[in-house]
Amino acid sequence: MSLITVLYVALFCIAYALTKLLIDYAHKRKLFDIANHRSSHTQATPRIGGLSFVIIISTIIGYYSVFIASTATWSVICFILLPLVLVALTGLIDDVQGLKQSTRFSVYFFCALLALGNVTTLFTHVYWVIIGGALLLSLSCCWLINLFNFMDGIDGIAASEGIFVLIALSFFSYQGNNTSLAFLLILSTAPVAGFLVLNWQPAKIFMGDIGSTFLGCFIACICLYAVNKHLINFYSVLILLAAFTIDATWTLAYRLISGQRWYEAHRSHCYQILSRRLGSHKKVTLLYTLINMIWLFPLALAAQHFIGHALLITTISLLPLIALCFIIGAGKSERN
Repeated sequence: MSLITVLYVALFCIAYALTKLLIDYAHKRKLFDIANHRSSHTQATPRIGGLSFVIIISTIIGYYSVFIASTATWSVICFILLPLVLVALTGLIDDVQGLKQSTRFSVYFFCALLALGNVTTLFTHVYWVIIGGALLLSLSCCWLINLFNFMDGIDGIAASEGIFVLIALSFFSYQGNNTSLAFLLILSTAPVAGFLVLNWQPAKIFMGDIGSTFLGCFIACICLYAVNKHLINFYSVLILLAAFTIDATWTLAYRLISGQRWYEAHRSHCYQILSRRLGSHKKVTLLYTLINMIWLFPLALAAQHFIGHALLITTISLLPLIALCFIIGAGKSERN
């Protein structure tokens, strides 16, 4: 058995054990998500489960920065680990006692600006490109952090998406001969998988804001880093993230255009509507996973290797997801 396999199994088991402990802790402290008419679950469920993989992944990144990427230790710490820790702490405080939306967004935007340190090629352009690119990328990172929170509404879906994206990015890194990053990303899926066992329908615990925003920030930082190192292009990144980004973006856009209170909690995402119609969280999570594996991953590979046709490939990959949101009626008020 290889060292990577042993480490993977060990990290999986540690995350599972930590998550079990967090279930007991959440019950003692009464840290529950209380079901209401806007929820996709029916009973009070412990949150803060994401703390298990937050601790483990942060430790892995710290080890990677000191012992593996020793020539870029401070770069990894400042532009990947630091924003992750800040986002996680913000999520933990929000889970335990609540935070204003403006406070959360301010922290997310600051962390997104820190994450731009992963895109050194951006700063080789003229100043107006730097300013425009920095604004666009930072807002995109903020949106990715938030949308992982929005999309964490049924059992297993956010953890499954995180595992898929990290494995896919690991594959692209391996193809680009960056084996150390590939192994880092593979090992990072182990604690998320350990948590997922207890988050699968019927979920015994939710990851909470600490877990969902951490995953969104981690994926944002790694995507920027990988693009900067030419391990993957932006088209392929867009395709890999499409299952979540299209659902969240379409839903928010529809609610804005239709004059709904977009900032209020709701359950009109495509995946939430599907879970009600199918009567199952598990079926929807598996459906999104199949879309990722069978549709999006092959097209992301095609966009990487046929860069001249990448825009066309990206368009082809996104259109069915947009059509699904339209047909399902994502974003529509339940009163309509």
